[in-house]
Amino acid sequence: MAYPFQTQAQSSQGALNTKPTTHNPEWRCTRCDKLLGVCRDGRMHLRFARGHEYFVGFPVQATCRGCGTLNQASSPTG
Repeated sequence: MAYPFQTQAQSSQGALNTKPTTHNPEWRCTRCDKLLGVCRDGRMHLRFARGHEYFVGFPVQATCRGCGTLNQASSPTG
């Protein structure tokens, strides 16, 4: 299943640490709300330009490609 990487309206969250949940598996930038990854089966699915895709374990850290903010997801929560 494909999912788009797109920017949404600015988020009001200011925390560095975000947790995907079973109700919302998307991991988004805490500053600009850009989609960073999607939590699937206890791992984070990351997809980049030119077909680069990764499944990684937790904790995950990534710098947003849109605004440069450092983001962290420590684990999925139920």
